Amino acid sequence: MFFRVVAQRVAICSFRRPWKPLDFRFPKSARLLKPREFQRVSSQGRRLTTRLFILLVRDTDQKLPRAGLTVSRKVGNAVTRNRVKRVMREFFRLHRPNLQQNIECVMIAKPQAGQTVNAELTQNLHELFVRFVVK
Repeated sequence: MFFRVVAQRVAICSFRRPWKPLDFRFPKSARLLKPREFQRVSSQGRRLTTRLFILLVRDTDQKLPRAGLTVSRKVGNAVTRNRVKRVMREFFRLHRPNLQQNIECVMIAKPQAGQTVNAELTQNLHELFVRFVVK
């Protein structure tokens, strides 16, 4: 009995879909990782600000949008900084398919971001990217 249940679960888990869903991952190829990349975006990019975030955007010849996150210790303790980074990563991950394909962006959290709730952080990021698309 036990082996039959395990075999059924394996069969269900190994089933491949014939269609490819939207790619909502956030792989290393979609991140800015090196200090040189961050500096290039900050020196050559456009700057947009809101109450909680700064967005630096630069056009590039890459095939897909890339993002870098910066959250300083002024935002709060490690738990707070990780929460803010998690919200920023999740926002970019979910909206990456809708973004212009040839951009690199750096999202910088301002100190006030540590005292706000996740819904307000997400709303503020949404406003920021809407302003980027309009300009």
